[in-house]
Amino acid sequence: MPERQHEDEIRLIEQAQQGDSGAFGELYEFYAPLVFRFLFAHLSERQDAEDLTEEVFLKVWEALPGFRQRGVPFGGYLFRVARNALYDHFRQARRKRSLHTPHDQDWLEETHPDPADSLPARFEQREIHAVLGRLSEDYRMVVSLRFLVGLSTEETAEAMGR
Repeated sequence: MPERQHEDEIRLIEQAQQGDSGAFGELYEFYAPLVFRFLFAHLSERQDAEDLTEEVFLKVWEALPGFRQRGVPFGGYLFRVARNALYDHFRQARRKRSLHTPHDQDWLEETHPDPADSLPARFEQREIHAVLGRLSEDYRMVVSLRFLVGLSTEETAEAMGR
């Protein structure tokens, strides 16, 4: 991240820590599309990725007063929260599946595709899921953070806790 952008980000974080929702909104506007792209690469439903993106930012907003700069960009911290939220989502989904009998799945699987989702976008999403599905969890995380989201090596390491 260029020095000027990094300084602006630090300023926005400090303002948001003081309760400035406008400063947090600027951080949200920059990072939300990236967080969504990361989550959607790992989830099959667009709505799940949207919901989880909002959950990530809510968690970050609530934890922001205790956030401290440690020489790693804010993006690394943010994507660590996103990764943990993704893992929580998978654990909850696994628990829900184990609670339902097979005939319960009929009403759960009723989906109404969003007409705004274009066919090429759906094919692309399936392709991404297929390719990522062949990788180990660590490689899948690295590829999605580095190439789908565009995090630096430093930010990726922070997000993965390495």
